[in-house]
Amino acid sequence: MNRLIMITNKQKLLILAISVIFIILSAALISMLNFPKTTVNDTPAKPQNLSKSQSENKRLKEILSSIVPGDNKILYEDNFRKTSIVNNPSGAVDTKPVNIQNSGYTLSYTTIYSDEEYLRPIYVNSWKQAYYRGWLYLPRKIIYARHKLFAYTGNSANVLDIEGELGFYPNISIDNENYLNFLIYDYDIENAVKYGNRIVFFGKPLEKGVHIVAIKKEDINNYEDYNNITVQLCTPAGYELDYQNIALGNSGNTNEDYGIDDDTVLTYSKNNADLTKQNVQLRQELTHYISDSSQEIYFQQNGGYQTSDVLDTNIDLEEAFNSSKPIGHKLLYNNLNYKSPVYHPDWKKNYDLEWCYLPRKIYLNMKEVFALPSDIDVLKDLYGELGFFEKSPSISKNNAGFLIKNFSVDSVHLYENNIIINGTPCRKGVQIISIPKASLAKNTDFAVRLVTKDLCEIDADVLKN
Repeated sequence: MNRLIMITNKQKLLILAISVIFIILSAALISMLNFPKTTVNDTPAKPQNLSKSQSENKRLKEILSSIVPGDNKILYEDNFRKTSIVNNPSGAVDTKPVNIQNSGYTLSYTTIYSDEEYLRPIYVNSWKQAYYRGWLYLPRKIIYARHKLFAYTGNSANVLDIEGELGFYPNISIDNENYLNFLIYDYDIENAVKYGNRIVFFGKPLEKGVHIVAIKKEDINNYEDYNNITVQLCTPAGYELDYQNIALGNSGNTNEDYGIDDDTVLTYSKNNADLTKQNVQLRQELTHYISDSSQEIYFQQNGGYQTSDVLDTNIDLEEAFNSSKPIGHKLLYNNLNYKSPVYHPDWKKNYDLEWCYLPRKIYLNMKEVFALPSDIDVLKDLYGELGFFEKSPSISKNNAGFLIKNFSVDSVHLYENNIIINGTPCRKGVQIISIPKASLAKNTDFAVRLVTKDLCEIDADVLKN
């Protein structure tokens, strides 16, 4: 203790200097980590010799150019959640998860964050603030919207981008050095199993909620021998709901070029009146892509884009299915190799029809089943928003039609005001089916429920008959 007390004046000055430097560096680091919560006027470093109108013009053009790709090419999601111009559908896995449940070994996991009431946002204002990091990039927003399972990988910057792009800020420390950490939406985990280089979570899908779970790397046999790991989210009977291929090490972590086209943002009118007018037009154009409100918008099956409370009623699916009566259905379109694009050039061409509006795009890509509108123009508009431009048969006025993604329909059942579409989830594919309206009560709202063979509801929509 005496050695701690007996400090010379020079030592005191040295300690004081080190402390001041530490405080300055800490303040700078905290400021960098908190940048998504900046105000609307905070932007990345910008040239100094610009007028207010020029600065606004530059920022508006940068935001717009960061949303959609510069090239007019159709883009798809590849096996590592990157964009690709190659339409290479992910096929079925070689070993079904139900077999892994019997052959693999149980992994212990720790829940380090849980919020059972959480709803996913389909728009948060921080995306606009971090446009220069690609947080508004439409193809990536669509890719994220299609998944419920996310693996934390890489350093703190990667963690920040994952949570920032999701609009999810749990404010907890993530240890990626010793653990594999997974963020899982709308799911109740029952157990985790490891088989080879695969980790499978078994549980039941939910309508809301979020969890972060951690698995010790040392508990994963032969972890150091794997170049990649496949993680799957499954129902209790082993039907796959989502998956993610994780590239270990540096492979698969290359940055995407979401691009800000400097050639389009550095040209200014010499006439301030013209520039002010152009800024008004740019702000108006931007509202076709993102919300002009600072308020978050959340995904709800019976929210923003629904006008019925029929989905508010919870039912016992097992009882409903066993008490239901089958309805004959027609398969009007069936392509289980179809892969939905994450960007189509026609979206930008029709941006004024909201085909590029981010909250709407995210909402549509969180869904798997769509009750098709009877109005032909509205139907074509929906197909366009989905990037579905395939030739498909028309639907008779006497029938109700449904478009179903990533699912193979086995049968359709009616229980009270519930239409239960039963079948098997897939990694790809589109089917369009129809059922006779004569089977349905008139002037009634029906809950359309997409249900797996082990009676887990994975999506729902509303049919107004």
